[in-house]
Amino acid sequence: LISKFSPIYNSLELRQMKLLPSLTLTAIAAAVPSGVFASAPMKKFRNVNEILSVSIGNKKGEDIKNKEWGDIFVKFRYGSGGDEEIVRESQVLKKPVEFFSNIVGKALVSSDVIQFDDKPQRLFCRIIQRRRPKNVLIRFICGPNSGRERTLGTAEFQPKDLKLDNIERKVIRTSWKMPCGRSNPDMFVEIEVLKSRWRQIYTDANIITDEKLEPFFSLTSTFFKSTLETTKNLRSFELPKPIAEADPDLKMESPLPSLENFCFPDNDEFDPVDSSTLTAFKLINNVPVVRDQLTYYRNRGEAIYEIRNTVGNNIATPKEGRWINPTRDSSMKRIFFSSIGMIYVKKLPGFEKGYAADLTDLATYPVRNGKQEYETYGCITYFDEHGNIVKITDVNGDVHTPGSEHWEWAKLKSRTGVFLKAAFAHFGEVHYMWGNHGSSTLRMFLSPCHPIRRAFTPHFYKTHHTCRRAQYSLFDRKGILSRGLSLKYDEGLKKVFEDFIGGFIYQSYPDELKEQDVLDCKFHVGATDGMDLHKIFSQYACDLFDEIYTHEEKFKADEELKRAHEYLVDELRIPKHLQEYTMDNVKEIWGEILFRVTGYHNMIGAVTAFALDPAMTNIRLQPKGRTMTEEMETIVAPKESAISVALISAITQIPCPTIGECWKQVLENPDCTSYATLRENLKKLEQKIDQRNLVRNDNVDFHPRYCAISISS
Repeated sequence: LISKFSPIYNSLELRQMKLLPSLTLTAIAAAVPSGVFASAPMKKFRNVNEILSVSIGNKKGEDIKNKEWGDIFVKFRYGSGGDEEIVRESQVLKKPVEFFSNIVGKALVSSDVIQFDDKPQRLFCRIIQRRRPKNVLIRFICGPNSGRERTLGTAEFQPKDLKLDNIERKVIRTSWKMPCGRSNPDMFVEIEVLKSRWRQIYTDANIITDEKLEPFFSLTSTFFKSTLETTKNLRSFELPKPIAEADPDLKMESPLPSLENFCFPDNDEFDPVDSSTLTAFKLINNVPVVRDQLTYYRNRGEAIYEIRNTVGNNIATPKEGRWINPTRDSSMKRIFFSSIGMIYVKKLPGFEKGYAADLTDLATYPVRNGKQEYETYGCITYFDEHGNIVKITDVNGDVHTPGSEHWEWAKLKSRTGVFLKAAFAHFGEVHYMWGNHGSSTLRMFLSPCHPIRRAFTPHFYKTHHTCRRAQYSLFDRKGILSRGLSLKYDEGLKKVFEDFIGGFIYQSYPDELKEQDVLDCKFHVGATDGMDLHKIFSQYACDLFDEIYTHEEKFKADEELKRAHEYLVDELRIPKHLQEYTMDNVKEIWGEILFRVTGYHNMIGAVTAFALDPAMTNIRLQPKGRTMTEEMETIVAPKESAISVALISAITQIPCPTIGECWKQVLENPDCTSYATLRENLKKLEQKIDQRNLVRNDNVDFHPRYCAISISS
């Protein structure tokens, strides 16, 4: 199914909404079924039609929105009435959220579904507009769109229109009616539908729970959503030149006293975190009581809808394109060879054919002992020589194979393990080591007019803003990460950061791939796209230093750069052969840093597909179910896990300046040959990756058009 759908879906023409003749407003579709699991015998799969987007428009090109009112929503209603009726609503977008999109009215993609069960019924839509409460406190507590609402119109899609037959994807448009009931042919509602198939265990679950979501997650959801909507980043061509004088005595924050040398500046050079935001984080962490509870969604469809409601439009479509059937066996190859698992999969030794990702070290971090029973993280996932999954071995020795009794649960454990280990490396190693110390070096030792600081500052735009803003979410004993995970704090989460930050040792990306023995793996994107981008930044660093330091004496006489190098040697634990202050060593180290804070960070943080579907990962993982009902509860993450993953991920998905855009205004010499060569090489890489994506699952982790220039989120 994947091989059939992917080439069609991943084509550029189908991934984006066509620009309509009139101004089109787009929304996140949201309509999810729920059924009683025991009401029908289990089938292996059920046909599902997924509504990817919904648009409303005016054929005359007139603006629909009344500025005196707030945002526009589309309410979907589907079902046979009564308790079986499903009502979901979607907030309409009025502009694109990605920097790289010039399409007005581009639709965000939703994984929310309408299940027709092979017999389409009518789909009703009501288009409404809500007032925004004028009182700030009411907006904070109740939400920005909690005011009075009015109906703009209604629409209805007939069963014959909704039947896809042999078509995998379809765009359906219908006129709407005015509130008075009169038809208005100039106004339309348009939905984009994709035919899909889900295992029935995901669609028909009807999990009932009396537990209410604990107050911390409710408060945090509201707070995160409001702060994310006000967070803005510049474009690459807007980035400023460095301004602050070099200061070796920058005021530092040390959130983990057990790591004496771990610290980062308490403010960003260009965008300090507002003190009220930090105060709010601390207050929310400490007021609600920590509870060990699990609150379940009724089924996967409801879970996806609720998560989209939680994050709103702050998480856009995955940059690599929507994942079709992400829980299928075939998606495991994508996760470990074309996503966050790339850094952990290794070729089997000796004469064995295939690959394995050993994540059993996660089992050394103990889970909480309390009201709930939690499963330790970690397992070994095996693939054949073509990258297809063949088995999963648990830490207790249990072996799970495709089609075996607990196979869906085993895949969830594998996905959860790789998600968590990548997240720990993302926060600990990339943000707080590569990014933090790379940026600190420039700010502490190089004057704002130094050509190296001028050239490299764009690659650390808002890095310290992110470090400071995430402080209470990541390191606090009562922060969202600690509350969301099932790990104990002192022996678990705290130990994670001590290992990933305190145990960090500098290593080059090519050496890492060599240790994994994947350099010659043609379907390992890190060994193809990743190595290409690494070579480009290594060359840029070499060319730039050669242009600035035209002779060895000039380089040796630069005391500022020498002190910066000595700082990096200490903080990044650079191996002995690179410690001496030589031109070659400095070139290699900075080339590595530039790659780590751009392409590598982009790759390890590409978790949108995980954040938007609670069936992808469960950081409150429970033991495999003893009965089918218990199994249903364990393969879709509870709200405590899903909300934590979604909100933390949303912070990392704020649109960022990219390396595909020009930032020469920051350079001392905007016309220097080294930068011109960099731009030329990045353009060639864009074309090369576009060609590769024609014959594989789309991957844009290292694609200059999508790759962030810095760790700005």
